[in-house]
Amino acid sequence: MMAAMRFLPFIVMVLVGCNDATKDFEKLADRACECEPEDTACGNKVLADVAKFAETHKTSDGDVNRINEAGRKIYNCLGSAGILPNQLTAALEKMTD
Repeated sequence: MMAAMRFLPFIVMVLVGCNDATKDFEKLADRACECEPEDTACGNKVLADVAKFAETHKTSDGDVNRINEAGRKIYNCLGSAGILPNQLTAALEKMTD
């Protein structure tokens, strides 16, 4: 889990340029944290939305601090919901393709 967490800031740093997109990413983080522990159904729904978001928001400038904080929240909350770190990393990597 720690190895995947090491790459999360890099992946998330290349995220979004528009302030609305940064807010949308923060909303995903909030949704991730609404999932109950071990609620993989909820976690998978949020993970699917993270993957969709990643596909439509490629590399550009953004509010790096806010994006990184939201990324940490998503990572921690989805991990608590039972989502494996490699699943989240794979979803976020779509932003760098």
